[in-house]
Amino acid sequence: MTDRLFKLEADYDTSKSILFSTDEMALRMFGEDHHAAATIKPEMTITNPDGKVIAEMEVWAANWKEV
Repeated sequence: MTDRLFKLEADYDTSKSILFSTDEMALRMFGEDHHAAATIKPEMTITNPDGKVIAEMEVWAANWKEV
């Protein structure tokens, strides 16, 4: 794969889910929607293609926090 991908990681303590995309904003929107609808809220991070965490959302947060 030649595209550089952003990564959304949702940590549920007992398991992790990861989603990749070339579109950072799509991951942010998906993460916000999932967090709002989830019964069990995960801690989430978005990582840029270079592997640096650029945004976080804690269990009790409603919005992304820039890192």
